[in-house]
Formats: sequence, C-alpha cells, structure tokens
Amino acid sequence: MAYRLAEQHGDTTAVPQLVMAHLTRADGDAVRVALYILQSGETDPKALAKALGLKSIEAAKRALQYWAGAGLLVKERALPQPEPASAAVPAEQIDLSTLNDPNVAVLCTEAEAHLGQALSRSGLQRLVGYYLNDGWPPDVLLLCCAEVAAQGQHTVAAVGRELECWQAAGVETGEEAERYLAQKRARERWCAQVAALFGITANDLTRWERTAIAKWREEWHFDADMVEEALLHAEASRTVRYVNGILRSWYAQGLTTVAAVRGKGQLTGSNILVTRRPPKNRAAAAGPGVLPAALPDQTQAPAPARSWNAILDEALEGMNDAYKG
Repeated sequence: MAYRLAEQHGDTTAVPQLVMAHLTRADGDAVRVALYILQSGETDPKALAKALGLKSIEAAKRALQYWAGAGLLVKERALPQPEPASAAVPAEQIDLSTLNDPNVAVLCTEAEAHLGQALSRSGLQRLVGYYLNDGWPPDVLLLCCAEVAAQGQHTVAAVGRELECWQAAGVETGEEAERYLAQKRARERWCAQVAALFGITANDLTRWERTAIAKWREEWHFDADMVEEALLHAEASRTVRYVNGILRSWYAQGLTTVAAVRGKGQLTGSNILVTRRPPKNRAAAAGPGVLPAALPDQTQAPAPARSWNAILDEALEGMNDAYKG
C-alpha cells in the first residue's frame, strides 16, 4: 500500500536540519523532546517529562543535555533567584505547638498510625518539614508512610529516602503516587515470575537484572512465554544477561511472539529436539568384543538434531517398506 503526505492546514512546525541529522543517533525520548521544544519552546525538565509521559525527570534532563551538546540548545547563565517572601524554617526549628495549620495535626497523627509507632519530636519536625518546606501534599506523605511500613521500615528517615525515589520518578500528586505504586508492584510480581523461570528468587536478582527484566515487559512487551522460549535457546547459558541479548535480538527483528520466533526456523515443533550424547565409556557402550574405534569419532561435529516429526516420518517409511516386503 502506498502512502502520501496528508495536506497540512497551518499546523506545522519547522524542523531544523540539525535535528534531522541526528535522527539515526538520538533515542526516542531525545527526538520527542526536540520536537516538543520546537513546537512549544518549553525547556523545563519537569514540564517536559509530564507533557511527554517520560519515565522520569532525569530522562528529560538527559535529552536536554544531548541537544545542548548537539548545538540545538544553548545553556544560559543561571539568573539570581529572588529572595523568597518567607524563608523556609529548618525542620529542627519548627515549633509544632504554634502551628495553626489543621493539616499538620492530621499528618502527625495519621503518620504515626501508618508507621505503627509514636514518633519523636525531631521525627515529627522532619515530617512536617516535608510538608511546609518541600511542598509535599499531606495525602502523598501519608501514602509514602504506608508504603514504607509495608516494606518493614518504620522511621521518618525511611520516608525521606522513599520520597527521593518518588521525586526522581516525577511524583507530585496523590494520583501520580498511586500510579507509581501500582507500576512498582506490577514490576515486583513480574520480576518474581521471571526469577522463578530461572530457578531463583527475586531476592537473588541484582539491580541491573531487575532493570533488564522490567524492560522486557514494559518496553519490549514480552510475556513469560517469550522468556521461556529464550531460555530454550540459551541452553546452558541460563543467565539474565544472556537471555537479555536473545530478547534484544528478537525485539530488533520484530519477533514479539513465540509463533513468530519459531516461524523463523530457529526451533521447530514443541522445541524439544532429539540429541545424542556420547557415552562416557565408549568401550562399555560398544559392548564386549567390539573395539572402541567402531564407534563414531567424537571429535567430529555431531549430527544435526532432528525434530520429532522427522523421526516419525522415518519410522512410518520403515513400516511401509516392511509391509511391502
């Protein structure tokens, strides 16, 4: 089927030749960021990540750095920031008794309930500081407390570490926090499922392996059947890194299902091939009175594996020959 460019009605954006020259080198996020900047002029990483649905603000920052190096963007000198109307009070100096904000009382009470223990004065001050100084909404803070407690941690310090992860992922609202947690739990279930296929537990996976396994599902859209198929191809090299290479190759070829992989002729039938393993004791395998030299030379290349269909065809031919005889 042939295509042609549809008529445009004034809704076009000029794309510099510089961007066109980098199409084969820039990744998908970088290209999307460049086109969005050309259309809107927006260069704030947080706004770009939200508008384009990027995985994190860091992805937007990397794209901005890429285009700055390519010459599409120019770094500006940081302008002096105006003094805030009221400077943030350090957490240790927050006087909880004089705060009239009703959210503070609710936050402190509910946080202790979620964390399952009474918090010290310094812990409460630090928690309230996340709300007053860092701008975290109370509902997001309470969600974070519940998540930290589910992980077996019960301190405000653990809440702070978790908030850093949420901030890097672009979480700002309660809805975004719920979506982030749902994706996180789905990723944990997927890692556990894949780890079982490798005969290990999810706790045995390294950080790199977890990232690679998440990519199989979230970016390449492979399911457990494809992972099992890749393990068959891996044979003795049953490592996450080796299987990652197999799946990467299939993704590059557009092979997204087991049927498509088998259709390439790499494996046939049920993927169970008949192989012949040489006996450990050649003389014993040959039987009494037969010299070991009578067996095939094990230094030669082994005979190609045959599928069950080929073996069945040969058996049927033998039966037909016997019947005719």
